[in-house]
Amino acid sequence: MLYSFLSNKIPDNIIILIASAICFCLTYMCMAKPFSFLPRDGGKFVIDANGKKVAVNESSNGKVTGVGLIFICLYLVLSLLFVPFSIELLLYIILAGFMMLTGYLDDASKSPWGELVKGVLDLLLAVLAVVVFLVFNSSDISILGYDKHIPIVIYAVLAVMLIWGSINVTNCSDGVDGLCGTVSTIELIALAFIYGNDLKEYTGVAIILAFALVAYLAFNWNPSTVLMGDAGSRTIGFMLALLCMKSGHPFSFILLSFVFLFDGGLGLLKLAVMRVTKKPFLSKIRFPFHDELRKNRGWKIPKIVVFFSICEIIFAVITGLIVKIA
Repeated sequence: MLYSFLSNKIPDNIIILIASAICFCLTYMCMAKPFSFLPRDGGKFVIDANGKKVAVNESSNGKVTGVGLIFICLYLVLSLLFVPFSIELLLYIILAGFMMLTGYLDDASKSPWGELVKGVLDLLLAVLAVVVFLVFNSSDISILGYDKHIPIVIYAVLAVMLIWGSINVTNCSDGVDGLCGTVSTIELIALAFIYGNDLKEYTGVAIILAFALVAYLAFNWNPSTVLMGDAGSRTIGFMLALLCMKSGHPFSFILLSFVFLFDGGLGLLKLAVMRVTKKPFLSKIRFPFHDELRKNRGWKIPKIVVFFSICEIIFAVITGLIVKIA
């Protein structure tokens, strides 16, 4: 790979910078003139207090969606070329590629896949990712400066839940222009700076994806011209969980992804409780919470994105302080 050739001539930080710049430029050019085969958005729905689907974000109808297929492909190829090669990394890239592909096929489908199909696929890929992780890594973790050993079976179950949950809460938050991309970018940069020593070569994996998202956001900030679709949001969620695991601090996901957990996670909880109990739950609040702010409280989309971004920065700073103190 290119890394082996370049590492003898320039420092690793410069290699990451070169890969990130290439990813940014290529993504920007592709977003400026999206490929004609990409699908068009067919609208977004949320679940109301009575469990019925309600159309929201009608302004996105007809926009080019599924561009996550493009920038995720670029990101995965450049990561493979410019990050120190290992079989573990290759397997993660393959799994992320499958995650992207399942999301894109759902985006392009005339009749969207059902929740059961997507849930099972997410679970399968999460299980495979955890198996790969445990083959190459221990189940030791760090919490508040203390190293703990987690029995491998317990770790496997929790890790599958982490990856599956991250995929879905990140996807749920991709409902208004710029929100998912901006918050994800902040979280990726936070992971790289806070846990750079622990992530090692995976720091480059985080930074390259952040640069791809910045280029995408140039066309996704309100009013957007392109949408990442499930091809992007689901893969981003997959990588965020995986990077938290690789850092050795998997519980950092709770703070670093708290915005996603609050915005999209509570919506999943609401839906699950309603289906199990057959009774209203949090009926006065619309989820994802960005829809509550936009539809019920009259917030403009840029204000929502800035608000959640500031919250994400605050949680990233808190995480950094905790790590420094511990």
